[in-house]
Formats: sequence, C-alpha cells, structure tokens
Amino acid sequence: MASNNFDINVKGVSLFFLPIDTRLPLKFGTEVLTYMTCARVKVTVEGADGQTAEGWGETPLSIQWAWPSTLAYEDRHQAFKEFCRKIAAAWANSDVSGHPMDIGYRFEQDQLTKLLDTFNQSRRDVEPMPHLAALICLSAFDIATHDAYGVLHGVEVYKTYKAEYMNADLSAYITPAEDADVSFAGKYPQDFFVTPRPDDLPAWHLVGGKDFLDPDECDGSEPDDGYPVELR
Repeated sequence: MASNNFDINVKGVSLFFLPIDTRLPLKFGTEVLTYMTCARVKVTVEGADGQTAEGWGETPLSIQWAWPSTLAYEDRHQAFKEFCRKIAAAWANSDVSGHPMDIGYRFEQDQLTKLLDTFNQSRRDVEPMPHLAALICLSAFDIATHDAYGVLHGVEVYKTYKAEYMNADLSAYITPAEDADVSFAGKYPQDFFVTPRPDDLPAWHLVGGKDFLDPDECDGSEPDDGYPVELR
C-alpha cells in the first residue's frame, strides 16, 4: 500500500482485565452467566514527525457467544485472557505502519491465524479456541489504535476514513462475491456513513432465559437497587 504523512506505527501496548459480576444471572443459550471480564487496552502510536499519542479500546470477552461449548466456562475464560496477552505482545512488536485500517487488516491477515494456531497447539488435547473468539480479543487493540490515531492528529477518528488519510480504498480490504455486481474501487468507509450523524440511538435489551418477564415472576431474590428487574 502507499503511505502518507498521517501514517502511524505502534510504539507500545498495555492490557488490563476488568472483572465484572453481573447484576442478575444471564442465561444465554445453554449457559448461565454470573461474571465476565472486559479487556481494556491502551495503545501508544507514533506519527511521521515523532509525536506520540495514546488511545483506549475495550471489549467484553463474550465467551458464551463466541465459543459455545461443553468445556467449562472458566477454562474458556482463562483461554480468552491468555490469548489477549499473546495479541498484546504481537501488536506491540508489529512493524506495520499506516492508517489504523492498514495496521488492523495486515495483523488480521498475516498474524492472527498463526497466533491462534500456535496457541491451540500449545493447549493440545483441549478443544481449540474458535477464530471468532480470537477476533473478539483482537478488537480491543484495533479500537485503541483507531482512537490513538484520532488523538494524534487532533481529529474525530470517524473523519479519517477517507482518501485524505487512508492509503487505499475499500477494494484493498474487501473482495465482493464473484456473482456480485458491485465494486469498492474508489470507495472509502466515509462514503457509507449516515450524515449528519444521529445524536440519539434507540436502546436495545437482551432478554435472557432466566429474566423475569412480568412482576408476578419476581420471587424476592432480585436486587432492590431502584433499577428494573423485569422486562415490562
């Protein structure tokens, strides 16, 4: 890919795990969740002029969704965390420079599968971590790098997904299906954004298998903290 004066490279990575106890049990699929972890990442980047900036990213390690299994939840939970550590080391040592889209794409294409294969081989005789789970772990590092890019250049990062900042259009990242009458040549992410951006978004609520649907189902075990405990 080409390069420009807005390009960055990664100079440092810090990884943190935030433990969370759920307010109410969440039944998702066949499992009941009572605790989880969010991975929080700080990435330091450097620009062409030697200036540096920090950005932050965070993602819940959605174990039940990305890795449904009969393997114990805690075994998968610890595998997620350990794989985040593997990514942290590799992301910090990445020699790819460019727009965050370049950095994330090249890492996903060139390193993530190798890291996952090596990780799964090291566990042997244990059910392998799925690729989707690896992508979730990767996402916090990608988010933090995009955030740092915007901080470094003093611009909202969503305003950088255009030709002025990027080194390639979307055709470098997306290959349409063979029978699709579409081309991404000359197109950038910003071409698909809604403008002006909405300042209000509708909320959504995940209904778990153990959620109370109406007040009659409440049995006194629910928290009395002023927040709703039933769907209505």
